[in-house]
Amino acid sequence: MAGLKQRYSGIAILLHWALALLLLFQLGLGWSLEDLPHSTLFIAFQFHKSVGILILVLSLARLLVRLFVSRPPAEGVPALKLLASVVHWGLYGVMILGPITGWIIVSTARVKLPTLLFGTIPLPHLPLGQAWNEPAETIHGLIGWLLAGLVVLHIAGALRHHLLRDDLIGRMMPAALSRRPALSIAVVVALAACAGAFFAGSWRYKGHAEVPTPSQPLPTPGSTPNLATAPAPAPTASASPAATPEPTPTPSPSASDAAMPVRSWKVAPGGTLGFRTVYSGETINGRFTRWTGDIQFSPDDLAHSKIAVDIDLASVSSGDSERDDTLKGDDFFGVAAHPKARFTASRIRKQGSGYVADGMLALAGASRPMPVAFTLKIDGDHAQASGTATVKRLSFGVGKGQWSDASTIPDAVAVTFRFSADAK
Repeated sequence: MAGLKQRYSGIAILLHWALALLLLFQLGLGWSLEDLPHSTLFIAFQFHKSVGILILVLSLARLLVRLFVSRPPAEGVPALKLLASVVHWGLYGVMILGPITGWIIVSTARVKLPTLLFGTIPLPHLPLGQAWNEPAETIHGLIGWLLAGLVVLHIAGALRHHLLRDDLIGRMMPAALSRRPALSIAVVVALAACAGAFFAGSWRYKGHAEVPTPSQPLPTPGSTPNLATAPAPAPTASASPAATPEPTPTPSPSASDAAMPVRSWKVAPGGTLGFRTVYSGETINGRFTRWTGDIQFSPDDLAHSKIAVDIDLASVSSGDSERDDTLKGDDFFGVAAHPKARFTASRIRKQGSGYVADGMLALAGASRPMPVAFTLKIDGDHAQASGTATVKRLSFGVGKGQWSDASTIPDAVAVTFRFSADAK
C-alpha cells in the first residue's frame, strides 16, 4: 500500500494527459493557421479559440489539484529538481497565459468577431481597451515557441527518469499501464499519441477543398449591378469547350418578324446559383446546389412574362461543413422552419442590353422587394441567361444576434446565377 501512496491521483493523471494532447494539438493548429486555405479559416480560428478556452479551464483545474491534492515528492539532485520545478511552473504559466492573451486579442481587435465555443457557447469579450491588443499579440506569438521548448524539456526529463528506472513515469500512468514491462510500451504509446496530436492540429483543416469560384467575378457586396456589363452566359455542363459558340447580341426583331409568344422554359442541369460575402476581411464564396425555376418568358411580350425560382436552403455549400451548418441554423436561414427561399417576378422590363425582373424574395420567414438584373441570349428553342442581384440580409433577419454586426459580415450579399434553358 505504501507504493500506491506515491502514485499521482487519478484526476491528476487524467488532466495531465488530456492537457498534453490538447496543448500539442493546439500548437500544431496555431502554427498552421497562416497556411490554411481561406475557405477553412473561419472554422479553424473558431476551433482554435474553443480549444484554447478548454485548455484554460483544464489548466486551472490541474493547478488546483497540484496545490491541494498530495503528490509524489520530487526526486533527483537539487539542480535537476530546481530545473524540473521551473519547467513545471513555466508550463502552468503558458497553459494559462496563452488562452488569456488570445482572449484579449479577440476582445480588443479593431473588428470584434463573435466567438462560439465549439459552435454552441458564446464567449463574451473582455472589457479592455484596444491598447492591450498589440502587447497581447506579441506575447501570444512568443508563447507558442516557449511552449515548444518547455515540452521538449519536460519530455527529456521524463525520459531520463524512465531510463534511470525510478518509476516516476509509472506514477503518472494509469494503474493498468504502470507495471513493468508494460511501462516501456506505455511510454512509446504516450509519445506517439502526443506526436499524433501535434500533426492532427497541423493538418486538421488542410484537406478541405475551397468552393470553386465562378469564372466571372462576382460584384462587390453593396454595389449596383451594371446591366451593360453583366456576366456573359457560361456553356452548359454538357457542351464541349471547343464547340461553345461566341456570345453574340440577340438581334432585335424587325417589323416584318413575327413576335415571339410567351413560352415555358425548362432550366437545364449544370446551372449555378452562387453568393459572395466577406467575413473579417476574408471573402467567402458559396452556392446552392439544389434549386428549380419556372419561367414563362418572351422578349416580345414582357407584360405577360413571369419568373419563379425555388431554392433549397439546406443545399448551401461554402467549402466548410461546419460553417454550412451554422448557415442552416436559426441565426441565419432557419431551414427547420423555412426550408426554401422563393423569388417571384411578374414585372420584367428592358434596360440597356439586358432586363430587370422586379420581384419579391421570400427568405427566412420575411418577404421583401428585390430587383434582379439579367442578360439573355435566345437561339431557337435554347436560351442562356446570367445575372446578378444584391440581397440585404438584415432585412430578412439573416444573421441574428452576434452575427447582426454589418462590420463583421456586410449587410449586402452579392448573388449571381447562370444557366441554360430549353423551351418546353
